[in-house]
Amino acid sequence: MRLFSDHLADWRTWLFPHLSEELFADAYAQTVTFGLLLARRSGIEFEGKELPTLGRELAKNHLLVGRALAILTEDHGGPSIEQRSVALQTLRRAIEASDWTDWRTDTSDQLYERFLELYDRAVRRGSGSYFTPQPVADFMVQFVDSILHDKLKRRLGLADRDVVVVDPAMGTGTFLLSVIARVAKTIAADHGDEPAELRALLGRLVGFERQIAPFAVAELRLHQDLAARGLEVADEKVRFYVTDTLEDPDVETLVSPYVYRPIADSRAQAIKVKTEERVMVVLGNPPYLERAKNQGGLVLASNKGKSSMLDAFRGTGTGRLEFKLHNLNIYFWRWATWKVFEAHPEHPEGVVAFVCTSAYTTGPGFAGMREYLRRQADWGWIIDLSPEGHQPEVPTRIFPDVQQPLCIGVFGRAKAADTETPARIRYVALSGTRQEKFDALEALTAASGRWLDCPTKWSAPFRPASQAIWNDCIALADLMPWQSPGIKANRTWVYAPDEETLAKRWRRLSLAPVAERPDLMKETKDRAIAVALSPHFDGTGQPASLTGDIDPQVSIMRVSFRSFDRQYVIADRRVVDRARPDLWSTYGKHQTYLTTLFAESVTSGPAVVFAAEVPDNDHYMGHHGGKTIPRYRDVSGHHPNIAPGLMEHLSRQLGSDVTCEDVFAYVAAVASHPGFPTRFRSELRTPGVRIPLTMNPDLWRTAVGLGERVIWLQTYGERYVCPSAGRPSGPPRELRPDVLVPIPGVPDRMPESITYDRDSSILYVGEGALGPVPSAVWDYDVCGTQVVKKWFDYRSKRPRVRKSSPLNEIVASKWDFTDDLRNLLAVLHGCVLLEPQQDDVLKAILDGPLLKATELEDLGMLPPADEAKQPIIDVQSPLFQ
Repeated sequence: MRLFSDHLADWRTWLFPHLSEELFADAYAQTVTFGLLLARRSGIEFEGKELPTLGRELAKNHLLVGRALAILTEDHGGPSIEQRSVALQTLRRAIEASDWTDWRTDTSDQLYERFLELYDRAVRRGSGSYFTPQPVADFMVQFVDSILHDKLKRRLGLADRDVVVVDPAMGTGTFLLSVIARVAKTIAADHGDEPAELRALLGRLVGFERQIAPFAVAELRLHQDLAARGLEVADEKVRFYVTDTLEDPDVETLVSPYVYRPIADSRAQAIKVKTEERVMVVLGNPPYLERAKNQGGLVLASNKGKSSMLDAFRGTGTGRLEFKLHNLNIYFWRWATWKVFEAHPEHPEGVVAFVCTSAYTTGPGFAGMREYLRRQADWGWIIDLSPEGHQPEVPTRIFPDVQQPLCIGVFGRAKAADTETPARIRYVALSGTRQEKFDALEALTAASGRWLDCPTKWSAPFRPASQAIWNDCIALADLMPWQSPGIKANRTWVYAPDEETLAKRWRRLSLAPVAERPDLMKETKDRAIAVALSPHFDGTGQPASLTGDIDPQVSIMRVSFRSFDRQYVIADRRVVDRARPDLWSTYGKHQTYLTTLFAESVTSGPAVVFAAEVPDNDHYMGHHGGKTIPRYRDVSGHHPNIAPGLMEHLSRQLGSDVTCEDVFAYVAAVASHPGFPTRFRSELRTPGVRIPLTMNPDLWRTAVGLGERVIWLQTYGERYVCPSAGRPSGPPRELRPDVLVPIPGVPDRMPESITYDRDSSILYVGEGALGPVPSAVWDYDVCGTQVVKKWFDYRSKRPRVRKSSPLNEIVASKWDFTDDLRNLLAVLHGCVLLEPQQDDVLKAILDGPLLKATELEDLGMLPPADEAKQPIIDVQSPLFQ
């Protein structure tokens, strides 16, 4: 171990000062593996030679990789490392036994990628490195080539002798090899001297790579590619460097000893490129790694009274979100734009092209970055590779292992920056399977008719101008500042559609021997039978555990389990991991709840759903969580959960008093219908609902009236009751379907299936039938979850519930849910009837004047103060009194 510690200390001293033990172990394993592969591919005989000797022989043709292999396997104080390492001996034998002489050019990078997959997936995630598919690299190279030709007036594009190209995270060299192929094609079409031009290209083709293993693969691929073109070049003619692109060149470094000289020289030459050489093109696939401040280097460096380079990406009023900028790919964006657009003012023209995650194109934390790009560039092109949103289906992913949305961004400039004229930014989305996207890239050019213009506002999202209105809307998270997760029981047996079932389950638990209770309860890290807790959901009551006598009577509360599905829960914190006391402490007759998604994309159905009872954590769509937004921050209804000052401002703007109930109803009218996610489909790919606030008083009143009926329906007539407005207490009985054939209630005839006949509009429930039921009611879904079918799944003879305990086997023994089902169908029918009106109102609102988010930011109302994001708890909560 001391030997490896000494190596790590040396590498930190002479090469990579911030190298962690984990990264060194990874670098060691990869360098030795691929150094030996390169040696074998180079025809070096292994027999009778130790690893340091193989490294020295490799260094004759591949100086840097060979020297690294020799350094890392040599032990000057005793036996060689190989003699003490079974792993190294096995690795050597495996490589030596294989014939690598027919190693094709296209095999090297595939071998390395496969190696990482099998070796350690966490290493790939930790480094943020993902290999770029060849069609993506080829597209980006040809696109940049066309920009150089058409916009920057370089007749030969990338083949022009003054175009220096840098890939700052070259990996296995995919982009740079694509540049070589493109230049060769250009020279051939121009009937030029291809060998001479390719030799010239090597002098202006630069690759930076921090890891020696992919560097070795890139170097090998380059030599193989050139050999296939009839060129043999010495290593010193190749400008591939082992270096940290983001390293601060002003940080003083020690003179390295002889053994490290080739690696240190590579680093020094790279620093010279970074500080002195004019670069016209930076392109590639920068690594993705969040919270990477310790790797910011030059981008974060501030000295001699100067601010850091990253400050150019900071926006006005986005401080709380600027932690998003501390991602490696953003650091690479900043380095690239600085190098191309700023570092050499006498040569202002150039192009930056990266494929990376697309958060910077829309995220509020990147507003300053978008403004910088609009001010510094003349043109920009965004190719959206993930219009499907976050975590798209794997067959649609360009990078199969990457769940985040991706895009290609290309920004160019032909002259000194005109910082008062925003760049023209154009956008196109590519949908379909991975191959379909590759095909679309192959056909896409800057002159294609598919491009849409983005807005010219400095910080506006890089999305079409037709979608820019989204940025003017108010984020729901700002409009209603207090949000909370819903109840998270972490066991399913505490829920049931009827109270009797829960009472039986609790009695079974209370009468069971203590030894059986952990299994019956399904213990978790937060809840065990020995843990003494106050049982009440609001946190009150005398603490007790479940190891002694248990009262066979337990409190049972009705809750909003799923959208439109009211069920019951055992209201005892000893068996519910996260009961959310804050929600229960503010629960009462004044309270109403809204649920939606914040971390996932809304795709279909209503974007927000309402309930009168405290919701479950997965209330909105049945999975992936979500957030609950109460109407009030207190139980008495005196403290609205609305951004402070907003209601007063709306009242002044609209010329009439605006109440908390009005705002909640307005949100319901605007967003609680399928037309909302349909209209904002592309915008909602970035999670987070936003609400357009109209400044038209008539539209406001119309929307509030519609929303009052929406909430009345969705709460089964328990909120927004107003008989004179046609909203009596209880669900809309006039919309309930008839019982055509009674659903048997006896145990042996409990329904096991539910089906729908579209021709007759009849809903069949086991042996029973209800009708008429409109097809839109049967199809009604919330973000892909079919409401009626899901509701029945919990009430069938064999409930479709993930079983967490033997207590799940206790279920309703008879059907007693017909009236509940008719009420559900009536509520959904009422919602369906309102949808056309809601869609019309939304269109009218979007066509008219809006209260813009920036206006509220200027007035200091947004973002809301932290105290507005907290509930106000009455210590005398009436919940269990």
